[in-house]
Amino acid sequence: MKKLFALLLLPSIAFAGKIGENYVGVELGTSNIDFTYAEAAGSVSTDGDGFSWAISGNYNLYNAGTENYGLDLGLSYFNTSADDTASDTGGTKWTTDTDLSVFSLILRPYYDLGSFKIFADLGLFNQDIEIDIKHSSTDKASGDSSEFLYGVGFELDLGEKFSIQPSVAWTESPNLIVASGSTLLGSDTVTFAIPVSYRYSKNIDITASYSSVSNDDFVHSTTKTTKANSEPTSTLAIGIDYKF
Repeated sequence: MKKLFALLLLPSIAFAGKIGENYVGVELGTSNIDFTYAEAAGSVSTDGDGFSWAISGNYNLYNAGTENYGLDLGLSYFNTSADDTASDTGGTKWTTDTDLSVFSLILRPYYDLGSFKIFADLGLFNQDIEIDIKHSSTDKASGDSSEFLYGVGFELDLGEKFSIQPSVAWTESPNLIVASGSTLLGSDTVTFAIPVSYRYSKNIDITASYSSVSNDDFVHSTTKTTKANSEPTSTLAIGIDYKF
């Protein structure tokens, strides 16, 4: 069985709801999944788009009242799947079918300057990835890990209804275990997210979020040789938050 040498697959970790508010929300969208294989004999790249969904919640753990600082606790669960078919440089057709789920638990200390807030993200990020691979034979790659996540960002109110919340976060992707015997070491991951929130009513916000994820190269555990370059992937979603 040929070796799998690169995979880029990570979802949005954006919390679209506003800082300092208690809410539960749901988002529906689409995620792009890039799969790249490379060896001396040739290479193949598939690019699948799949349906994604997420549920999330935020609870304001601490608000200093007359002071400008506070602390939020955010929870989210994300799931997506996608498949794609492409031919490698030798003409063999490849089909990849990928499932991904992510659970995150994030503390968000923030400082409130009125219409402008700055924050940090600190938490845990659990990922479960499974990829079915079919070409001249079949194989499976999978990975499951819990990693530390940290990031920074700001929230800016654009009038009374709209707010935008750009952020950047760093974590690591899990090692991928290939059924035919290879192990691919997890790589550093950077996510840029841009959630937008629209205040529809006192208790309802309409949300949208876009994120772009890039990885360092995956490295074979035995040869320590990089076999392919990573490329960005993205998630685009819309949703609704109920505030309480």
